[in-house]
Amino acid sequence: MTGAERGASEAGLVVRGLRAPFGTGPGLEEISLDVAPDERLALVGASGAGKTTLLRAIAGLGPGRAERLLVGGREIGSLPPERRGIVYLHQTPLLFPHLSVAENIAFPLTVRGRRGAEAAVAVREVMQALRIDGLEHRRVQTLSGGQRHRAALARAIVARPAVLLLDEPFASLDPALREEVREAVRAAQAAYRPALVIVTHDLDEAGTLADRIGVLLGGRLAQAGTPAELFTRPGTLAVARFLGLANEVAGVVTSDGSFASPIGVLPVRTDLAPGPGIAVFASGAIRIADDGAIAARVLELRHRVQQTTAVVAIGETRMEVALDAGRSVAVGQEVRLALSREGVSVYPREQHPVQSSRFTG
Repeated sequence: MTGAERGASEAGLVVRGLRAPFGTGPGLEEISLDVAPDERLALVGASGAGKTTLLRAIAGLGPGRAERLLVGGREIGSLPPERRGIVYLHQTPLLFPHLSVAENIAFPLTVRGRRGAEAAVAVREVMQALRIDGLEHRRVQTLSGGQRHRAALARAIVARPAVLLLDEPFASLDPALREEVREAVRAAQAAYRPALVIVTHDLDEAGTLADRIGVLLGGRLAQAGTPAELFTRPGTLAVARFLGLANEVAGVVTSDGSFASPIGVLPVRTDLAPGPGIAVFASGAIRIADDGAIAARVLELRHRVQQTTAVVAIGETRMEVALDAGRSVAVGQEVRLALSREGVSVYPREQHPVQSSRFTG
């Protein structure tokens, strides 16, 4: 068995060459991904990127075909949804109002012919894992929002599917409830170890919950990696822009392997063809420092819950700069800036596909 074959058989979910139409566009093209049995993969992308289409195609609930579609090493692409070992959970918890909480959770077992003591034990275990034990006899109409989401999640995992697909599970929740359900997801996976794929529109949420993040752009999986890799090393200019990195600075890649721009002349780690380039970085990669090498002027202050930033000008170039705790600046003030080169990526400005480069320290 080759390394690739061994990896495929050990993975909870393997997708190779998946194509799926959606809307009037060309749809998803050549989607390939692996998710291990105890791994959490978050899928992000703009509205209409095809995130839900991808989940439904994997689950067999929507159109789509893959060259290979494996669950636990078993090819399931030709099987109906109920035989794939996959559960797809929509963002709105749909529970049967005429059944108790325990009866709702037991429903997937009931349709599989598992009843009596065996089903009761499975229901009790999953309710304990998600901290809703004691609600067995309650009607779902009497539950709080968090309890309803936990009950829906319990029903999704009670039959211990190999793969769990969650479509925007936190989208309609307030911040406190979102954290409650997020912890329930972590608890469920710790208890049963499904390969977990979560669609979310919230990058912060993806970064805190997922082991890896996949970015869907233009019908393809543009990049997949750990949150640290994705947020600090976007693979393309398109990915960097999707992530909302605050700053783009135009410059020129020179024949000697440097990038010349208003933020200085900087070496690049890998070769890029000489020509127009663009540096992209987050506000946290540059800061106001008394010994900074770059002169700028403060144009605006932006106050947010997590951090205050300053919009500064270097000639005609505008950038957003994170303010260190305790530092106070005023609009119109002349300041010095220090750049963390490891937080900056350079891309060709017009070429496609985009090749990325990193500044060296």
